[in-house]
Amino acid sequence: MTENEETIPEEAEAEAETPADTENKQDKVKPVVFIGLFITALLGLGVFDIFLNMEPNGCSMTYMFEYPEYINMKLSEEVNQTFPKYRLLAYGEGEGMNIEKLKAEKFDGIPVLFIPGNSGSHKQVRSLASVALRKAIDDSEFKVHFDYFTVDFGEEYSALYGGVLQDQVKFVSHSIERILQLYRGRKPGQGPTSVVLVGHSLGGLIAKALFTEPEFSPSLVQVIITLATPHTPVVLMDKETHDFYTKIDTFWADSRAASLSHVTLVSIGGGLRDVQVRAGLTQDTHADININSNAAASVWVSTDHQCIVWCKQLVLSINRALFDMIGPISKQITMDNKLRKDIFHYHLLHPSGGKEYDPDNLHPATMTFDMNGYWSDILKRQFTFSKGNVTCNHYSMIKIAIDDPKQRFLTLDAVRMSADDWVFGCKVTKVHKNTRVCEEGENLSSKTSIIPSKGKRKAIHLDLLEMKQKFGYTHIVVHTPVYTEDTRVNIDVYNPRERSISYAVPKWINFWRQFTVVEKTVQGAVFYNLSLTGIDHPWQAYVVKADPSKCLSQDEVQPHCGLAMFITPWANDATQTLLGQGENFTNSISAKLQTSRPPGSNDTTETPQVHFYLDPACTYTITVYPSIPQMMGQMIRFYAPLLLPCMVAVIILIIAFQMRRIESSQYCQSTLLTLLSAVSPVNVVLPSRMVAYLLALGPLAAIFPKTDIEILQSSGLDFGVLPIMMFFAGLGTVFLLTCLAWGTVLLC
Repeated sequence: MTENEETIPEEAEAEAETPADTENKQDKVKPVVFIGLFITALLGLGVFDIFLNMEPNGCSMTYMFEYPEYINMKLSEEVNQTFPKYRLLAYGEGEGMNIEKLKAEKFDGIPVLFIPGNSGSHKQVRSLASVALRKAIDDSEFKVHFDYFTVDFGEEYSALYGGVLQDQVKFVSHSIERILQLYRGRKPGQGPTSVVLVGHSLGGLIAKALFTEPEFSPSLVQVIITLATPHTPVVLMDKETHDFYTKIDTFWADSRAASLSHVTLVSIGGGLRDVQVRAGLTQDTHADININSNAAASVWVSTDHQCIVWCKQLVLSINRALFDMIGPISKQITMDNKLRKDIFHYHLLHPSGGKEYDPDNLHPATMTFDMNGYWSDILKRQFTFSKGNVTCNHYSMIKIAIDDPKQRFLTLDAVRMSADDWVFGCKVTKVHKNTRVCEEGENLSSKTSIIPSKGKRKAIHLDLLEMKQKFGYTHIVVHTPVYTEDTRVNIDVYNPRERSISYAVPKWINFWRQFTVVEKTVQGAVFYNLSLTGIDHPWQAYVVKADPSKCLSQDEVQPHCGLAMFITPWANDATQTLLGQGENFTNSISAKLQTSRPPGSNDTTETPQVHFYLDPACTYTITVYPSIPQMMGQMIRFYAPLLLPCMVAVIILIIAFQMRRIESSQYCQSTLLTLLSAVSPVNVVLPSRMVAYLLALGPLAAIFPKTDIEILQSSGLDFGVLPIMMFFAGLGTVFLLTCLAWGTVLLC
């Protein structure tokens, strides 16, 4: 009895306390929100890194010599009624006869159509068109020129509402037909049969979507240049945009090797400065060339989303390529697709010579040397020679001695070398006037690469073992032509095993430490190649420094600068920085990916590399360390769009818990308290992963569209803690926004 008497009150007391205990337990603050705030703070650090640690805008402005004119082109009544908000215009400058010809719709050049993107203006054509106009006047007195047209979409927000995209495609199709009608009446074989398309942002997608129109003839377009175009969507705002992308991708995948094989497609991204469309999204699997502006030869600067249409360095490269495509007889864009690809490759990737591409005369196969010039034998492995005002031809001969393993590779770094043909292989030498000379050399200058610097600079890498065994060369000859001024050539002969260093990057947790890769570079060394193994994920970011530790005195008026280039092998992407002494040089370069590694390429693709072109007067210490701010910047750059659905999920959970509290206790708990006590990633992350896995299975995959997780995995962007990390960030962001809302209410 005693036991029963004691037990009954305890049970009654437990039953009486259960609801209160439950409510107290529910109202307890969980550490989840503090984790969310911490991760949100880290991502906030990334936002600051993106906007405050951004490289300066290195683009030069393009200027019009005369006032620009945008002349409205007449369209059919049917087109005007169907698309009342859209216009087709022609670009002109100044006043006088040329403008009057345009107003009279009399054209005799090569048509180019500029297509603006989301909220883009038709006036963005002016930089490309104005530079083309001046080049035509300077090169041929306007006998061969481009006629630039542009479409006005009324600055529609096509990125936010995909319903207008198909209308824009149809209008551009009508515009192309109308443009070609303007050239009718010219002599057979002289009028254009196609239009060059230049699309900015979503305008590039409009250009690609033209071919999906059943009534559009693919032959009307031979060349497409896309500028900062998201070939992979940044954010899919609606079903229309999703269907638009799917339609284009499917059509190009099926037709690229058939009906679209004649199209030369070039995609140019803006690089790190473009925070609207990151570089990886501008990569197009169907493009002949994918490149970022910071890696494009003679450009070498990153551009923001709007700047890419007026950046002078890029505008010049594009116009040079287009002018080189003009056929000598037809005076129109050549129909040779391979030649067009070679021209773009030359101007954007590998300009080994001058500003014009002439495959027949670019680099003569051989050259007969001046035996009465000044000849010298270079006996040292590391050597630098400078020439002031050269009054006769200078020839420097480097003997190939493959028996010595320390002399297997040669790097030449030429500063202010104006000659396009400057490196040759020599098979036979003889003695002339007590000096060893070479009568004739085989031209190796096509292997030259133009590299960034404060002036003209080029470099070449030669495998001396291959030069000897495959081609039979005994010497490499460096030719400095007569009348050359202030030329400097750095010679570096070395064993590639000593200069090619593979280094496993440290874990991110060691962000507080600097790790020494090279304690001291070889005195007089010009080139080092540092391969960074372990950089496989977009969120990783490291800083590589090359500090000059000891430099010999220099008497040069123009001091020599070193160079560091971070290269991503699976994308035409390279960032660079100059190395030197003084406060103006950081001597560091960020090693971070702009394009994720393709899935399954770990064993087939090289690792990211840093190429160092050093000042031979200095020795350097090379170090590397993880950068937390830049890692967070990468998280923002690649994964910021995921924050919005995570925030929505948090808000839905808050509402759900509040509704449950109303049902059980008849009062609505505050948003902040619910957020602090109830919301947890367990409610979202694991279920969403399971649902995504089920939807990716065979039967369901054919019915439902791809989930975000599946897209991230196929793109090589997913990593283990990504979903939970972004959910925590969404939770912290919602908490801060809620506090801000409450603060606003209380203060106002």
